[in-house]
Amino acid sequence: MESISEQLKGMLEEKKIFKSGKLFKCILGLNVIESVVFSYLLKHNNVSTMELTELFKKDRSSIQRALQTLIEVNVIERKSMSLKEFSEKKDIEDKTKRGYLYVYGAKDLEMVKEQTRDLLDKWYASMLNYIENLDSVFDCYEKQGELC
Repeated sequence: MESISEQLKGMLEEKKIFKSGKLFKCILGLNVIESVVFSYLLKHNNVSTMELTELFKKDRSSIQRALQTLIEVNVIERKSMSLKEFSEKKDIEDKTKRGYLYVYGAKDLEMVKEQTRDLLDKWYASMLNYIENLDSVFDCYEKQGELC
């Protein structure tokens, strides 16, 4: 991962804003496919695993792992929907199917923003604390022969 100074330098040279993928990776710990799926779900609701596998040309297990991670970091939600209701929402002609499937969608964008701000604030506070106690890192090195 690039250092913060490298990222800022690159942004100034390129006159670009911080890309959402980098934000998702840095603050939420998401990899590329998780970030792409999350970005898609921010704009689309009631999306099935199969739709995502076709859209992103990834195998089902990769998409399911990405969805599980997004659920764990609390930015998307999963709900059960009847195949009939799903077919109606997606304007699929064959509406006689029976059964259920899971569909996914992003949580409320304002809630996601707030959660991201909170995580960033916690990280910032911990980094300030680390910097304030930087001298103890050197004490640790001297006593035990390695950095803590």
